[in-house]
Amino acid sequence: MEPSSPSLSSASEHQWLLSGHEDQHSTPGTSPDSPSIRTPDRNKHHLSPKAAQFVENLDNYLPVGCAILPIHNCSSFSYEWTEIQRLPEEPYSVPTFAYNLERLVEARLMRMYGRQSEPIASHLIVRLYMLPHDVGNSFIDRRDSRLCAALQTILPALNVCRETWQGNYVPDERKSFDRWATKDEGSLFHMFNTLPSPRPSTNNIREIYAKEALEDLLDPHSILPGLKTVLYPYQRRSAGLMLQREAVVAPILDPRLDMRTAPDGSTFYYGAKDLLFLRHPAYIDSCRGGILAETMGLGKTVMLLALILATKDHLPQIPPEYNTVPTRPRVGSLLEIAISNINRKSVPWKVEFARIKATTGNEMTSCIAKLEASPPTYEIPQEPRRWGRKTTMPPPKVLTLAATTIIVVPRNLCKQWQSELQKHVEDGALKVLVMEDTKRALPLPDELRTYDIVLFTRNRFELEIKDGSDEQGQRLLNTQLVCRCPYGGSTRVRDCRCVRNNDLYNSPLKHLHFRRLIIDEGHFFSNSNNNAVAVANKLITVDSRWVVSGTPAKDLLGVEVDLSSSETMPHHKSAFDDHRSALLEQRRSFNRTEDTTGAIKSLGALASGFLKIRPWYALQVGERKEAEWDDYIYRHEDPRRRTYSGFSTCLRRTLEAMVVKTQPADVEKDIELPSLSHEVVRLEPSYFDKVTANLFTLVLTANAVTSERTDADYLFHKHSAKDRYHLISNLRQSAFFWTGFSNDDVKASIKNSEGYLAKQDTNCTHADRQLLESMLTSAKQFRKSEGWKAMSRSHELGIFVEDWPSESAEHWSFDDLASPLLTGISQVLEAQKHVNERAGTEDPGEGLAGAGIHALAPARFGSEPQDSPNGKKQAKKPILTKAGLPTSSLDGEPLLKRRLSGSKPSPTKSPRNTTAVPKQKGIKRSKSSPANTAATPLDNQTVTASRDRPLKRRHSEVEAISYAPHSPYLRSTIIGTTSAKLSYLLSQITAYHRAEKILVFYEGDNIAWYIAQSLELLHIKHEIYAKSLAAALKSEYVVHFDQGTECRVLLMDVKQAAFGLNLSSASRIYFVNPVCRPGVEAQAIKRAHRIGQTRSVVVETLVLRGSIEEEMLERSRRMTRREHRDARVLEDDGGMREIIQRARMLDIGDGERQGYGRLARLEVPQQLWGREGWRDTVVDSVLRTAPAQQRRELKAVEITTPTKKRRITFEDVTRADEEDVSIEDEDAFPSSAPTRLRTLSFVDCTANEQKSQVVDNSDSQPVSAQSPQRAEKRAETPAPELAGGGCGFDGLADRVAGGGVVGSGR
Repeated sequence: MEPSSPSLSSASEHQWLLSGHEDQHSTPGTSPDSPSIRTPDRNKHHLSPKAAQFVENLDNYLPVGCAILPIHNCSSFSYEWTEIQRLPEEPYSVPTFAYNLERLVEARLMRMYGRQSEPIASHLIVRLYMLPHDVGNSFIDRRDSRLCAALQTILPALNVCRETWQGNYVPDERKSFDRWATKDEGSLFHMFNTLPSPRPSTNNIREIYAKEALEDLLDPHSILPGLKTVLYPYQRRSAGLMLQREAVVAPILDPRLDMRTAPDGSTFYYGAKDLLFLRHPAYIDSCRGGILAETMGLGKTVMLLALILATKDHLPQIPPEYNTVPTRPRVGSLLEIAISNINRKSVPWKVEFARIKATTGNEMTSCIAKLEASPPTYEIPQEPRRWGRKTTMPPPKVLTLAATTIIVVPRNLCKQWQSELQKHVEDGALKVLVMEDTKRALPLPDELRTYDIVLFTRNRFELEIKDGSDEQGQRLLNTQLVCRCPYGGSTRVRDCRCVRNNDLYNSPLKHLHFRRLIIDEGHFFSNSNNNAVAVANKLITVDSRWVVSGTPAKDLLGVEVDLSSSETMPHHKSAFDDHRSALLEQRRSFNRTEDTTGAIKSLGALASGFLKIRPWYALQVGERKEAEWDDYIYRHEDPRRRTYSGFSTCLRRTLEAMVVKTQPADVEKDIELPSLSHEVVRLEPSYFDKVTANLFTLVLTANAVTSERTDADYLFHKHSAKDRYHLISNLRQSAFFWTGFSNDDVKASIKNSEGYLAKQDTNCTHADRQLLESMLTSAKQFRKSEGWKAMSRSHELGIFVEDWPSESAEHWSFDDLASPLLTGISQVLEAQKHVNERAGTEDPGEGLAGAGIHALAPARFGSEPQDSPNGKKQAKKPILTKAGLPTSSLDGEPLLKRRLSGSKPSPTKSPRNTTAVPKQKGIKRSKSSPANTAATPLDNQTVTASRDRPLKRRHSEVEAISYAPHSPYLRSTIIGTTSAKLSYLLSQITAYHRAEKILVFYEGDNIAWYIAQSLELLHIKHEIYAKSLAAALKSEYVVHFDQGTECRVLLMDVKQAAFGLNLSSASRIYFVNPVCRPGVEAQAIKRAHRIGQTRSVVVETLVLRGSIEEEMLERSRRMTRREHRDARVLEDDGGMREIIQRARMLDIGDGERQGYGRLARLEVPQQLWGREGWRDTVVDSVLRTAPAQQRRELKAVEITTPTKKRRITFEDVTRADEEDVSIEDEDAFPSSAPTRLRTLSFVDCTANEQKSQVVDNSDSQPVSAQSPQRAEKRAETPAPELAGGGCGFDGLADRVAGGGVVGSGR
């Protein structure tokens, strides 16, 4: 409420009311000194007898308040209420207030009744009655705008105190009329988190089938047909409220109106923006959709599926304006009339017939056939493109009703949605069409309407914008022009290329009226300019529109999400509730900066653009909106401009009608999620961590001192923002590991700094000189570390190995210290592969020294320069920039590609027009070949391995071999790494990965590659969910990790963790880089802490003790929400800049520079060779290293057995330039000649009446390994179907599809 005016004395109050005071924003009607001001023209307001009778009835007027007038002559007024037409002729009654009031009275818009005040007899109390805008419009002319200006002047002076209205005026109890919209005390965050929980009721639904569906949803003992999952009570209520909103178009109070109480206790409705007084409420239709904004992880998907199943076969409603009774040329039969009524009233006849069948057994076949032959349709008249003398009316648009739900999801969630459908819905309960392939066309409307769900990926949905255009994107103009195409050759016939109707794409979506449209993660639809919104608004006719998102607008999160990022989370429920209430109270107040941009704008765009909620959207295309969002949801205390003085009650009522969200306290009554603990783990940095941190500190200090903290050379100058952002981003990532600095970089930085210190005319202070000199001394010590220089040259992460075989140790070591041996992660992978492949031989380490010489070449001589993406050599950059900064500190580490063990550089694929290598025919394997004989034990055999290529073995052979029990290679162990964070992370993963799944969030792709290589070294299955990954592959990785059993660790870019992913199978979460944005961190945690989680969730954020990142994390937690919002990047915050500017070097003790002091130890040393899972890696290694031509030849192997056989031939249609995968076998590579057609023959070894697999006896494991590029390509293309004439291909089909062979049965 607007604060009341201070108490006024009698003299001061009458001066304020009558001495010329008026609203500062209003225009006076005329000058107070005008001689005609007291003599208005009464002849202008002659009324008819009926109108006069109307205005005489005081019940037609609203009491709005009182005016208090001091008077000198009290004898002219009594203590009885008497109607007065004019104010008393007093000197002070002449100004504008009195004039404007009398104008309103003379226009019959107001009536005045006066009496003498009882406590203070020298005052006249004038009751004012206002004619409402919804009464008497046929009698009273309101078109004069000057009357509205007069009313604006009168309202602020009114006293609405009830005691004053009764005739008892007390100056200290004055209560002014609040002219502006009623204020709602609260921020958007507070409103969003205090919305009432859903409370659906069947009493509000009249339609019998919808009512029964809601009863089934709300009944806790009812099981929805087709739903496997048992719903929690809060899920039932949320789905029930959605059903209720869809089924009932209830009139609700126009949110633009405030319900006010008059001084006499009656109720009226006031519109502040339009200055409306209404006796009766104005209603609008409620929204038949809205926003499902349940907190992340509370089961929004299963709520939607429950809603769809509960309303299965429920048709949408025909709009009333088009729901007409058809005109027949003859009298219709009773059957035709019944069908017409069923269709016009959208009766779900399939539901009724299913009940009849269940109770009586009668399938109603004849009736069903008649109804299916007459689908429900209606017609919409169309206007011609152009009106003229010869205009012909186009045929009406015909829409067919479809009980279909369209669901649009981000592409990376499509597989997850399919998985959820399989998880929650019984087979056959819903007919689902998945539209993921951008090259797949939609079915025709008659087929499309038979599906219960059409699941679109967003990019496929956007392609429907092509409706009305041809293949070149051309469209018909509104006015058909004369053809102006050029003539063909020397003829007079035009080579017409005009757009024709037959060439235009006709989307099936626009021919159907759908039941509902659901947009998952629909906050993206707040942008009305994207194609998806255009398709939804222009092509799709639908009864209900829903946006599904736990964050319906940017930064609009549930309070419980903020709680999940809190490090000090209470464990007791009472303490937890208190903590939640405290967070809500902290953000209760309206913040003009936060609450006028961002989230509130997005909600307005959703309401007006996609959800089409009245009164915020235009009823017709091209028309203006009924109401502008910003004009009504805020309290504006000025009639001509927006003041944003707070929210009005309009916003809360709009949110309540639009949003479905359950209060956390109500959720906790129904379900209790497993506990969540969040801890910041502060690790002691290793020697190499300190070296990296100190080098960055040297760069920062040298720049500050040499630039003398002035001009653009200074990193913190306003013109150096780009370089500062890059350097600090690299600094934060370097806390995990960093090889961006080279020896030359350090040497150049030292030289540049020493050159500056040698100058005599500098402004360097003594403190700065001492600081820089001490840092230069430390930097010179770093250059003496051979291990650091080797890692910098090769860009390898260091691994420390104990008990490395002494005969080859010097060839694998990055420095001269052999105990423990320091080498690179890629080198350790090569050594592991080399020895494991030769396990079972007399000396598995034969050739290990030579392999080490080859593997350490990058560390000793440097890596080869990388080519740019276009294949050209990159120009060599200078070591230092003009500001004296190492170029590498700004550019970062070279982007590392994932280096798999034993992998070789992938050959560049040939262009499509390159001549293919001739294919070779398959080789028939004889019965006596080793493929059909038992594997010979290797205990008494000596197998010689070649140094040049790996030993080629079958799966059965690999399973049979093992290391000797006392082999010296089994004593070699990995005891640590050069990264404290990696050592801790690997210790945690090795301790928990067998029992729990682990989610690791990172920033920077190189960090992911380092972790992935380490997990590969330990033979732990994992996946990388990177930003650069194709959307289809992302979706597959999520499903594979969440539902599979092999993949134990998922590495995920933290920026990709806020898009509806369900990773509830993970119970341990690690942030290898502190996430200094609370919202991002909280959403990442909610990927795992959600419904479906059965374990306590442990979250740990890894930080190096005493480092810059630790101070930055502490600063980020002290930052207010406004400071976070104002800082576009963290470095924009003043506190963050101060931390970076005062950075100092970390102390390095003498014992840390050599021996075991250099490493970050693993908690448990890990075996290097012969560890669990090594046999699988040997097989995978052979698959990856087999020559491409030999791998293609393996497809042509014919498998024969002595049993009765049937031959099925498959044509190999793969391209010769594609990389295929297989396993080497020593007898599978004879010479062969080129051939034009290559066939692949498989034999059915089973009896005709049985179905089983066809397998190769020599190979008991499926052959399926593929490069990431190949996997990504295959994810885009559906697996080929194999026709086998009844032959068993369950296992074989996967192997053939994995090799890229498309089969055709013969």
